[in-house]
Parts: sequence; C-alpha cells; structure tokens
Amino acid sequence: MKKSRKAGLLIVTLVIPALIFTFLQFFADNHYDLPYYHPLVAPNGSVVDERGDTVYQQFAKLTLKQDSTRDTLSKKLIGQVTVVSYLPAECRDTCKLVLSQLERIEGLRKEIPELTILTLAEKGAEKSADDGWKVIYADRESIERCLKELRFQTVIPKSKTSGLKSKLVLLDKKGFIRGYYDGSDAPEIDRLMAEIKILDYEEKLKKRL
Repeated sequence: MKKSRKAGLLIVTLVIPALIFTFLQFFADNHYDLPYYHPLVAPNGSVVDERGDTVYQQFAKLTLKQDSTRDTLSKKLIGQVTVVSYLPAECRDTCKLVLSQLERIEGLRKEIPELTILTLAEKGAEKSADDGWKVIYADRESIERCLKELRFQTVIPKSKTSGLKSKLVLLDKKGFIRGYYDGSDAPEIDRLMAEIKILDYEEKLKKRL
C-alpha cells in the first residue's frame, strides 16, 4: 500500500508539471515573445506570407562608404545579437547619455558573448572600438542611408519616442529587427537589456530541443 502511494505521488509530481508546461506552451499567451518589425510587402500591396506565417524583412549586412572615394565597408548583421546606434560628429549631452547607457548594455557580454554593439559614427566623432563594440566611421550621407534602411524613424505606438540621435535598434541573430528603444532613457535601456536576455534564452532553448 505504501509503495503504491509513493508511486502515485511520484507520478503526480512528474505528470502535473509536464501538463502545466504543455498547456502554457500551446494554449497560453507568451508575454515574453518579442515582435518582429517590417513585414515584406508584395508589388500588389499585400503582406507576403509563407505557409501562413508572415515573412519579415531581413537585414544581412550594412554597407557604408568611408570617404569620398569608392572604398566601402560592409558589416554583417547575421550570427550575433546586434544593437545599432548612431553617433553624430558633435556629441552633446543627450549623445553622451546614450553612450553611457550603451556601456551598460556592453556589460551583458560577460554572460552573452554573442552580443555586439554597432555604432555608425560620423567623421569627427570620438569613440574607440573594442571586441564587443564596433564603431564604423563613414560619411554622413552613407550613414543616413543605412539608418533609413534600418527604419530608424519608425514610431512605435504607445511607446516613448526618441530622436534619431538617441534611438537604438535591436536585431536578432538572423538579422530581423526585434525592437526600437530610446537610448537616453534608463527604463528603456532596462527593457532593452531584458529583451536581449530573452533573445539569448530563446537561442539556448532551441539548441536544447
């Protein structure tokens, strides 16, 4: 009798958590899923889908002209979680605040080495680069084209707005845009750091499956 009770208790202990996990996986809303931005649009104006899933714009690389010559520099956006920022030639109060917040984000590399900060800097700006923080200097026209390509002017409903100089963009390892943030606002940086951790957790979870 005691053995059957123990067996029953063991079954309950093992089965109930599995049932809860299954229910949450298939029937509950996952509030930690990050959105994708900028679906692909067909020539007829309809959103492109594949097997019922929306297809989103993917950013494989950025190409910048470094000077008035034909020399260009390409930076791939695939294979790492990337936070993109813009650094003007004159870095004043708001700009300096963004740089200090980016230093906080760079600290996440201790636990997420695949994280990269990519700063598109105008000539004349002063910012040193390192392994986890890439700084690309280019002419203003080339930078503006890249910022337009990454839709830096995107306005997210019901969220804090930010000017071009303080906006940050988050891309996942496949080059999809997953978030826009105000780099001068501490709570926004907290949200960005949390969402970087979510992307990292999702990648680790996929490897386990």
